[in-house]
Amino acid sequence: VERRERVVHLVINAPPVNVLDAAILGALIERLGERADDDSVAAVVLSGEGRCFSAGASVAEHKQEQADGMVTGLVDACLALPAFPAPVIAAVHGSCLGGAMELISFCDFVVADPEAVFGQPEIKLAFFPPVAVHQLPRLSGYQNAAYAILSGDNLSAEQALSMGLAQKILAKDQWAQIDGLFNGLSAPVLRITKQALAKSLTEGAAEGLEHFKSLFMSELYRLDDVTEGITSFEERPRPEWKHR
Repeated sequence: VERRERVVHLVINAPPVNVLDAAILGALIERLGERADDDSVAAVVLSGEGRCFSAGASVAEHKQEQADGMVTGLVDACLALPAFPAPVIAAVHGSCLGGAMELISFCDFVVADPEAVFGQPEIKLAFFPPVAVHQLPRLSGYQNAAYAILSGDNLSAEQALSMGLAQKILAKDQWAQIDGLFNGLSAPVLRITKQALAKSLTEGAAEGLEHFKSLFMSELYRLDDVTEGITSFEERPRPEWKHR
């Protein structure tokens, strides 16, 4: 946590690739909660330390016995972002994949380094992203979301910008401009405006995410291919799908 005048920076620092496990997601919710009542905060900037924003949610926590907690933690963290009373901006460099891309989709907007890489690769491990299936069609339109989710392909910063998944491309060494922007605006007006905007984002979100979480837990884990996807990630380069 670092404060620059009225802008609070929350930096994910879990080397080597800032995997979003239950502890990190819980800490994010806690740090936001600690500052929710501070009316002097004009904005929060969420970023990643080291070589990337985040490689995504923990694959180990996708195992069936941990998956419910993993999805719940991700959903709770996503909903905490629009619930925060001041704008939350994601500043992305390096990889922003899987659960990390789902997380930033609930920020107020996304600033991306030109070399940033986005993606929802879950389909390649025989999963679907339970937050992204709800949120990405709302942000990018159905076909853009379907391409990202069904192909699992990586997206460049320019592609993310054109799809509405990022709003500005700005080199990491120029991110001080974000501080300058929000330190130059009225904190209480920003907070009132954020709350008005967030209402449209959160209406129906909790119910929708609960539905997709239920589908994730009840249908995916009946399939042998889900176990194969995790096993291949941990033990060998290519999965051997059974298609059942």
